[in-house]
Amino acid sequence: MKTRDLVAIAVYRLNLGVGTKEFVREIYDLAVESSPVSASILPLPLKPLRDFMSGRKSYGSYRRAVRNLTTKISAVVNSERAYVGPVVVRYGGNTFLSVVEAASGSEISRKFIRYGGEFRGHVPRLPNVIIGNVSVCFLILDDVFYPETARYCAESGSSLLVSVLPPIADLDPELAVAAARVRAYENGVNVVLLGGYVKDRSIPTAIVRRDGSVVDIVNEARSEVIEIQLAGESTARPCCESMRRYFVKAIKMLNSSSV
Repeated sequence: MKTRDLVAIAVYRLNLGVGTKEFVREIYDLAVESSPVSASILPLPLKPLRDFMSGRKSYGSYRRAVRNLTTKISAVVNSERAYVGPVVVRYGGNTFLSVVEAASGSEISRKFIRYGGEFRGHVPRLPNVIIGNVSVCFLILDDVFYPETARYCAESGSSLLVSVLPPIADLDPELAVAAARVRAYENGVNVVLLGGYVKDRSIPTAIVRRDGSVVDIVNEARSEVIEIQLAGESTARPCCESMRRYFVKAIKMLNSSSV
């Protein structure tokens, strides 16, 4: 039995090259003009990540700065929950990029990474979260370019993919949108490309339907909130466990070759 209840989600396009105070102020200005929604999805500013990657800040200092920032974000958005990323998380000798729930800091999605001159890796585990009655799967950075990650999400019952793709990678904006369209069409799911901009670079923010058609796209250096409404389903897509295991194996192989 299916239901057509609508779930509203706010997708924030933001200037990711500003300081944290200006960043939070911009979110607040946008939030007061927007309608209440079930969830907000936001990219994080790049300065804390760059400070950590360059060695200007320790991991502990970086984590405290991000925790303070996400707490402020959860207080100003006009929604029940907020999801932000990417956030660097370390467990022992392993490093991950994650999407986290802003208020609690709990991980929603995790991408195993190796980094030197660039980030490499793929989602290693089920990255789904339920918003209303919509199953959402979060992808991080270049995951949207790999069919295996999107298929893993689809086989796990997701009807919406959110690709968190801030402008820290040297990617062709048109190629990013094309990848989102292909992932939507081949898996029959809606896709949100969560981009952002800095002074000299921009990644589009785009909303793509299941059939691969683009509903909305913004690539200009302007901040705004795009509100989308999804008709959730009370029954998830039937899961083929053997197919899920196949894509888990494929993703592990991709990780092992990311050197």
